[in-house]
This record gives sequence, C-alpha cells and structure tokens, in this order.
Amino acid sequence: MSPPASGLPPASSTPGVGTGPDRGAGWVQPHWLERQLDPRSPDLIVDPEAAQRNRTHRSWTVLGTLASPERAVVDGRGYVCAGSGDWGLDWWIGAADRWRHPSREAGVRQQLLGGAPVVETSLRVPGGDIVHRACGVRPAGGGEAPHVLVEIENRGPVAVVVALALRPTGLTGPGAISTIDVDGTDVRVDGRPALVLSKPPAQVAFATAADGDVAAVVTAEDAVSGAQGSCHCAEGRAQVALLLPLPHTAVLRVAIPLATAAPASAAPWRRRAATTPAPVPVSALPEADRVVSGWDLQAARGMRVALPPGRLADVLEASRRSLLLAVSSEDLSSWPDRSFTFHDAALVLDAADRWGFADEVEAELATWGERQALDGWFADSDGRSDATGAALWAMGSHWRLTRDREVVDALLGPLAKGVHSLERRRTRRRRDTGGLVPPGRSPRWLGNPPGPTLHDAFWSWAGVLALADAMDGIDQPDVAAGARGLAAALGGDLRAVLDRDGTEVLPPGPGRPIDGGVVANLVACEPLGLLGPDERRMAATLDVIRDRFTVDAAVFEAIGPAGLNPVLTAWLAGAEVVAGDDRALGRLAWLTQATSPTFALPEVIHPRSGGGSVGEGHHAPATAAFLRLVRQLLVRETEDGLALCSLLPEGWEGQGFEVHDAPTTHGVLSYAVRWHCERPAILWELEPHDGTDPEAVVLGSPGLDPAWEGRGARGDALLSPFVRAVAPASIAVAPDPDVPTPEPPSPEPPALPDAGSFS
Repeated sequence: MSPPASGLPPASSTPGVGTGPDRGAGWVQPHWLERQLDPRSPDLIVDPEAAQRNRTHRSWTVLGTLASPERAVVDGRGYVCAGSGDWGLDWWIGAADRWRHPSREAGVRQQLLGGAPVVETSLRVPGGDIVHRACGVRPAGGGEAPHVLVEIENRGPVAVVVALALRPTGLTGPGAISTIDVDGTDVRVDGRPALVLSKPPAQVAFATAADGDVAAVVTAEDAVSGAQGSCHCAEGRAQVALLLPLPHTAVLRVAIPLATAAPASAAPWRRRAATTPAPVPVSALPEADRVVSGWDLQAARGMRVALPPGRLADVLEASRRSLLLAVSSEDLSSWPDRSFTFHDAALVLDAADRWGFADEVEAELATWGERQALDGWFADSDGRSDATGAALWAMGSHWRLTRDREVVDALLGPLAKGVHSLERRRTRRRRDTGGLVPPGRSPRWLGNPPGPTLHDAFWSWAGVLALADAMDGIDQPDVAAGARGLAAALGGDLRAVLDRDGTEVLPPGPGRPIDGGVVANLVACEPLGLLGPDERRMAATLDVIRDRFTVDAAVFEAIGPAGLNPVLTAWLAGAEVVAGDDRALGRLAWLTQATSPTFALPEVIHPRSGGGSVGEGHHAPATAAFLRLVRQLLVRETEDGLALCSLLPEGWEGQGFEVHDAPTTHGVLSYAVRWHCERPAILWELEPHDGTDPEAVVLGSPGLDPAWEGRGARGDALLSPFVRAVAPASIAVAPDPDVPTPEPPSPEPPALPDAGSFS
C-alpha cells in the first residue's frame, strides 16, 4: 500500500543507525538510538557498542492500571514497550509527500491527557496532525487481561497510511524477536500474543537481519497485500510492518496484551514464569477519554490541593496520579527489570501515606512479613544493608500518619523479629563496624564500600525510632522500650565513630574521605528527620554538598554513572524548607523544569540531553521525593505542631491556595489562604487523631508570617502584611549560578530525636 502520493523520498536523510559494521545504514531506530549514533547529534556516543545502551534519553512514561501490576512504557515519540522490553511497537505515517518516522521528525509534541497516564503524541503532517494515544486499560466489565491501548487518529485534511512496526529494540538497549506470526487481527511474537488490531492490515511487510530494516521494504512500496504471514530470524532481528489506511477523522485502535508475573520480591513458592493472557477484541476495551475520566475519579481522593495555575500545579497533579499508579503495583517493582528494594519502596509508601493513599500502602505493607528472612532480616533483591531499617521506618511512618492499629497489629511478629535481627547483626561484628550496620550493597550514589556507611546507620536508627512509636500506639510497651534502647545505642555508637574520626562534615563512612558519597547523608535530614539542618555536623555537610556536588540547583551524582539526581535534589530542598532557606524554591523550580513533557522524572538526568542517563526513565522514588517536597512546603510537622506554608513561592503573593485532607501526625488537616490586600488570611480545620488535643497542636506559617501561631480544631486568622525577607529563586526558572545567593536568616534549631544530638 502506497501513501496517497507517489514518488516518495527515502525514509530519511539522517545517517543510518543500527547494529551492523556501518552502524546500520538505513535502519529506523527508537529516538534514543537515533540520537546516540547520529554524528550531528550532541548526544553522539562514538563507541558503537556503548551506543547500543541508552545513556542519554532514558526517559519514558509508565502505563498501567490500578487493578493489576503489569506495566508498559511509552517514550517521547510514541514508541511503546511492554513486558521485559525486548521489543517495541513503533508507528510510521505515509503522508501525501513522504513517509514520516516520529523518532526522526522535529514536529513531534507530547502531553498527558488530564494529568492521567494517558500519553498523547502528535506528529505534524501537511495540513494537520496525526495523534497517537497510549494508556493502560482493562476490558469492559472488569476482565482479567490488562492491555495497552494505542489509538491513532487522523486530524489532517487527507487520508494517510499507518505502518505499525514491531521492532527488536527496547528503550534501554538491544532486544530480540525470533519469530513473528500474523493472522488477520492477531499478531504473535515468539509464540505469545503481542498485538490485537481492530481490523486486518491491508498490507504486510516482513524482514530479517539478512534483509535489513523493514522500513526500507515499506518505503520501496514492496509490502504485500493480505493479512497473513510469518517470519523467523535466528539472529533475533525479525520485524514486521502492518499497513492500514487511515482516512480523515478516522481512529485506528490496537492493543498490546500485557504479560503477568509474580512479584520480583515474592517468596519462592509464589514465583512463576511470565504468562501472556489471551487477548480480547479491541472493541471490548474502553476508549482513551474514558480512561482519563476514570483517573479523574481516582484523583478526587486523598490529599488534594488547589494551587495558583502554572507548571508546578500541572506537575503536581500528574505526579499524584503517577504515584497512585506506582503504589498500586503488586510489589512496587520497576520496569523493565522488576527489581525491588525496601529503600525505594519505603520512599514511595511514605509519599503515598502523606498524600492520603493509605489503603494502597496498607495493602503493600501487609505482604512484607512473607518477604522477611528466617532470621528476621528484611532481604530485598539487591541485598541492601538499609533494607531492614527502611522496612521498619515505612511501617512506623504509616502508623504515625494514620494510627492504623490493624496493620501494625498484624505485623507485630515480623516487626519485632526485624528489630532483633538488626541488633544481632550490629553486635555480631561490633569489633569491625564500631556498632554500625555491617556493610552490604548501597545506593548507587554511595558506591559499594567494603566498610559500614552512615547511610545504613541512619536508616536503622530512624527505623527503630519509628517502630517504637507504633509499638506504643498498639500497647506493646516492652517492644517499644527495646526499640528505643536500640535507637539510643545506635545513636551513641554513631557519635563515637564520628568523634574518633574527628571530622566536622559527616563522611560517607568511618574513615572515608569526603567524596561524592557524602550526598547519601542528606537522608539524615530529609526524609528521615533525624538531624535538623542546623545541627552542627549536618549544617557543615549541607554546605559541602551545596559547594561541591551541585550543578546550578541540582545535586550531582558523582560516583558511578554521573548525572543530576532528582531524589537527592528534592532531599536537599526539603532540608532547606525546614531551615526556612529560600534556595529550596530554586531546587523545586529545577525539578519541575526537569520533568519530561509528560511530567515524568528519570532516575538520573543527563546534564546535556536533559533525558535519563541511568536506571529508570520514569522513577517512582523521584516522583515520591518531589511530592514529599511539595507536601513539606505546604504542610510540615514541627516539634510542637504543624507549619502551614513554610515558604511562599514567587508569584503566589495575592493568590489564594488550598490544601484538603492532608494526613499528619496530629490528624487530618485542611486549610486555605486568602488575601486582603497585602495581608494573608488562613482558615483551617484539623480532625485530630484519637487522643490528640487540638489545643496542644501549635500551628504556624513561617512563609507567610513567622510570628503567627494558631491553635484549636478550627479557626481563622488575619496575618501581618506579607514581607519577603529574601528574594527567592523563581518557581519557573532555576537560579543563575553566577549570581551569589544571599544567606537566609538563621532559624531556631529544630529538636533532635530521643536518641540524642551529635553535637
């Protein structure tokens, strides 16, 4: 089938890319590979083998449903990968003048529909757009087969031809397809259902490694009529292009069945091989606009905010939906490797609790008992030494915010075993570790040193403190006392180790120099809250990180594959929020600008390309860290109460905003800010937890009026005229690194936990 006009030019004049000795001349590849192999691209990687791994545009948007854990992703050009990511579905458009490949075209835009994980990619053609939509769906009636729905709509003035191309390349690196079978509307890859069409293709083109790229077959008009055929390639380079006409205003709908598998962290008896459910007719799947409406209903619960219009508000709403999708997965595992760490899971669950998605958190925590080793250690897929502390902290934080006695009661045994396991491991090698947690695998930004790290010690310390609060809440004073005793011992040993080192700055580990791993110690301040930003050693550490390990507003990950780290940047900003330091607003601005057009944050960001360079392209912990930062800005626990609006972003003066149903350690808080000329007014309502006296909860608003205090379950107050003491960085533009930032006034130092101070 030819496009409506004849005499088409070649697929592209861009230098070819691929895997052959000539870098695969003529191959049409995903956008990331096109960029890394194009000699005219600033993202060129000169080593052709290294270029086969995505290091500059590791960015995508996660697709899925709340009712099932299966996930797929779509990149910034509409390339969809499902399952293990061994292959992808591309789309090419035969327009009136030539074939257009979204991975190579400049006129491609992308957005979310309604902030939901429904991704719309628009490709410009003469006179209009061809629009590609992708989202996770389940069959009408609640069937058991999750799919990715792809809709392609012709908004141009004339008919076009759509080529749906199955490609043996993923979004992280090379993939493989050995066999492709096409039978009418059903397409199978390596014997498994891969694609379901709403109507049979008019023409089909196959190719193998020996044939070269199937794109050349399409552009040469050598596709054959019919809707049947098969192809086998021993080298794993089998390809097919399915050609279908798309008249003006018409919509083509296709679906990808998603494979199911047991959670990566499941007990051995729960593990099973991935299986692909029987596909369902495309007509049984809801349309994309209905999916958006469904997400609107889901987003109407939990903590909700109404912020002044702008990018921050847009990123926030999309991130809430993204977080809900992440926490609804069966084990919070990542795409595509399905790895699981308690560290990352704890960060995601904490953010979900703070944004009011407690039911999803409870469902996840309920499975953690079976993920515990016989000796009580919480072992994850990476063998991390922070795992047990992170698990205890997540459970204790859930209690603090929800007072959910049922889930803590159910986990009493595993929690107590976790504390005992932590103490045994700590004391067994005390001579080697100084009482710190024995070494194991660590976060990438810390490296994997042979000795213990402060990072792991902080997680253990925070975990047992959080657990002690929960045990008090369910009337387990003996377990609580044991946890507090262990916390005091951990804190004491940590202080002793640091005193022997004689260092002012918190090092990555005992005896280790102040290298790039120092950024790992941010966790002591945010999110764990063990040390305030004005504690002597913490303050010195923050200064070193700002001076040596930031690029503009972002924290630079200097150990291992380098890049800008959204999680660490959010933590540094969170520490600055607590300190009342307006530099936090510049980091928040960077985070909002660093998101993709679909408001996704990669795990690590390439400083030049702006895309992901390491790890996940849509990183749930990064989304969680951003949401925690915004929540801390709007509602933050203090020593004796709550801070409402710790800092006021630039441009919010005179604009009202609202926070509804925010879970806090004191109860559920709602408040609104209104303005009377230059004077802000606050109206609040606090639904206290059982046993909490609202008159004892001190409300403040450091960002609006540092002198104001309020008490009681509800009330209103007209504050003093707003005066911005220090001009903040814009919420829309990151600060100029060449312009020195004025030092903020020193706030009162916050209290430290029961285990004591480092000073």
